[in-house]
Amino acid sequence: MVVLLVVVLLVGGLGLLWWLDRDGAGPADGAASGDGAAATTGAEESDGAGASGGGSPVEGPPSCEAVTVWSAPELLPAVESAADRAAEGSADCFTYAVVSRDTAVFQASLRDGEEPDVWLPSSLAWAQLVEQSGTDLDVGQTVATSPVLLTGRPEVVAGLADLGVGPDSTFAEVLQQYQESVASGGPEVSLRLGDPRTDPASMALLGSTSDQLGGLSEPGSPGRNLLVLLAQSSIQGDPLAAVRSDPTTLVPATEQQLGRAVADGEELRGVALQGGVGTVTMPFVRVGDAGSAEAVDALEEQLLSEDGAADLLALDLRPGADGEAPGVPGIPEDLALQAAAPDAEVSARLARTWAVIAPQSRILTLIDISGSMEAVVGEGTTRIDLTREAAQTALAVVPGQTAIGLWYFATALDDDTDFVEVVPLRPLNEEVRSGVTHEDVLLAETEDLGLDTLQGDTGLHDALWAAYQFMQEDYRPDAISSVLLLTDGINDDSTGGLSEDEVVERLEEARAPGDRPVTVVLIGMGPDVDADALERLAAAAGGESLVLRDPRELPQVFVDVVARRAG
Repeated sequence: MVVLLVVVLLVGGLGLLWWLDRDGAGPADGAASGDGAAATTGAEESDGAGASGGGSPVEGPPSCEAVTVWSAPELLPAVESAADRAAEGSADCFTYAVVSRDTAVFQASLRDGEEPDVWLPSSLAWAQLVEQSGTDLDVGQTVATSPVLLTGRPEVVAGLADLGVGPDSTFAEVLQQYQESVASGGPEVSLRLGDPRTDPASMALLGSTSDQLGGLSEPGSPGRNLLVLLAQSSIQGDPLAAVRSDPTTLVPATEQQLGRAVADGEELRGVALQGGVGTVTMPFVRVGDAGSAEAVDALEEQLLSEDGAADLLALDLRPGADGEAPGVPGIPEDLALQAAAPDAEVSARLARTWAVIAPQSRILTLIDISGSMEAVVGEGTTRIDLTREAAQTALAVVPGQTAIGLWYFATALDDDTDFVEVVPLRPLNEEVRSGVTHEDVLLAETEDLGLDTLQGDTGLHDALWAAYQFMQEDYRPDAISSVLLLTDGINDDSTGGLSEDEVVERLEEARAPGDRPVTVVLIGMGPDVDADALERLAAAAGGESLVLRDPRELPQVFVDVVARRAG
């Protein structure tokens, strides 16, 4: 029996579901548009009719209006090359503005009223969802495809054979074994998905195997229960980030993603299953009415040409709907594409369901910056160095919709207060200023965690109680609220403050009504931690405590805990 574990590494980002209720985007702000008629021959302009020959229409020269192209990053170099070739072949008439737009940025741009002439999405599923919202699209030919595989470290993939997983196994069979292993509590491998509203590989996998799984959107059904489990451990962004942080993890990834990772020196392998686990299809989509229709046609022609195919193969993509394989190491040589296109209704149901079962998480993180965090744990690495690594690794894998706030605590950080808010509690993907997200701010702040940050003693009790109060006062019923505190010692408040008994009593009283639940996780690292004290504090809040005697375990444990909270 395959033993597989969901290791929650937090959970969602901006999804595609808003499209389903969208009123429709307006024309692009600042984009060139073709408000006038195409140029005509003859002495007079007459809506395309010639000036002679009894009014018979004559073909005018091609329109030279600029074309705005939004391309997924996965296709961008090939699109830029195709645009250059199309412009060169038009005697400098055709002009293109090619802009990179990933899924989240694309959504935000549409909400702001922008609209391209051409869209090269990272998945046909995204175009289907936009069409269902009422936006008029002309979905053209398939530009590229990339099959999806379960991907992981070579040793993990090789070990699957011993667990009964092979080419004859279906994804449904693997998941059934996975559910049983979770129930039995004996997992050896972690199986995780990305958010199917933004991750093409995960959407392709769930969409293509929905018939195998059955009832994904029916509350109470086995398929829906399974989807809930997967949603609570989902990954935001690149699914391979989870493999980097936990080598026992398997994730769905495209052939292109695997190829890019291998080219960067990572050792990964793909697992092909019976019936496949989906294929990501990338189409050429006409969106707006502005720009030159001839230039749009020329761009599509170049993308589908032999030169375009060579550009796509260089990106580890298969040209067109059934082009040759790019020869990515770790991909089975006989891997066939799954021919069926994603079903628009299935994609829409998955997006709706995922939005319901993957609630936003709100995590207030407290980091100990007392002087003892300067202790060296090996090869010149200090406890605060490990804390910085842990925080930055966790931020790289949590879903974008997760709200995270950051406090530091020691003693007398703000007059006689033992804690200070460093970064407010906000969703990671929220733009705090032009071009800067909340995640960017947190990464910049934690990057500066070092010896010069440290000061004072450990005012743990006051900081924990203040954080718990804050999260209760700021409670939101549609979100999961958590306090996550990391320390290397016991409460050592040289300025006074609450005793252990006082904090325990206050936590128990605040928790008792049960109407504003806040989960508390206390992580202690190093030999100075009082495990019994941490356990008592966590129990009073209905939470949990973890003690790491080897601080070098912190980065992985911290990532896992943050992920569970985000789930």
